[in-house]
Amino acid sequence: MPQIDDYVHPFAEVALANITREYPYASHHLARSLADIVPAVEKNPAFANSYDWHSSVHMHYLLASLLETEAARGADWRERAIEVLSSHLSEENMFAEAAFLRENPSWERPYGWAWAVELNRVLKASGVDELRALGSNTQVLADTVFDLVSTWLPKVAAPVRHGVHSNTAFGLRRILLGARGADRHDVVDVIAGAARRFFAEDVAWNFRQERSGHDFLSPGLCEADLMAEILTEDELASWLPGFLSKLSPESPALTPVKVLDPTDGQQSHLYGLGLSVAASVLRLAPKLELIAESTGNDMPMAQAKGILTRVDSLMEPGLEAAVSDEYVSSHWIATFAWEALNLRYP
Repeated sequence: MPQIDDYVHPFAEVALANITREYPYASHHLARSLADIVPAVEKNPAFANSYDWHSSVHMHYLLASLLETEAARGADWRERAIEVLSSHLSEENMFAEAAFLRENPSWERPYGWAWAVELNRVLKASGVDELRALGSNTQVLADTVFDLVSTWLPKVAAPVRHGVHSNTAFGLRRILLGARGADRHDVVDVIAGAARRFFAEDVAWNFRQERSGHDFLSPGLCEADLMAEILTEDELASWLPGFLSKLSPESPALTPVKVLDPTDGQQSHLYGLGLSVAASVLRLAPKLELIAESTGNDMPMAQAKGILTRVDSLMEPGLEAAVSDEYVSSHWIATFAWEALNLRYP
């Protein structure tokens, strides 16, 4: 069976190829006049690559993460990776990217925001001197996201529960973790309050019918992931088993969906769905086990053991697609694959 280190080199090659590839590029932004119709790199000097802005951000995050591994030490791509990251994540470029977010406050909300915070977090915590220095540059990007979140969330009437980029819970969890690491307690409080308002009363999520043909996230599991970070231990012991009560190894949500047309960029989201679901299961199963141990209720333990049996089959298609020649898959899936692998083989 492959070891996690076996993925470092191919994923690094994919990440480097992506963040140095300008086209095809999907530039999703509001044009207010003809003056806004310019090459993407003029607006986004760091992240006008890897098909779209958010994919570029998280491919930079992936490359920085890979550089932390033992397998990256002495690798023939190491110096090139540091060189590219240093060029893209310069202080000048980060100020430009942050300014663009401020000028377009609903753009890339909340998915791209979340990955910008993740990128800053991994750089600031890096054991690689050059990357840790870049964290000082990306701080302005993370701070901009924190400010935007604090302004946005109090005005949100209800969460978005789709299984794609606009999903509220997926983005908020990652921004929450970044805010905690940065001691931005004001942002933590805003997110925690919104999460309770959005999700605290939810129960018995329907995992049979949540999925559509282009999801790459499970709305239910994203919500559970977020609430596991928000609720107290006692609150979670009550909320989580109730919310996940309809989740079993036989649930369609834990079964990989066959991609019939890998060239279809929307359908290829399903590769990522298996990986993101596997990651959520690997995070949530230990929570259920702890609940079982603390309450004496055997049902969460049995559920945890059952859903964990689905992880490998969920991950397999996405691991293959992450390094495929099909760009609609390979421009983003490796990030999700790396996260799932690190949870599967800690």
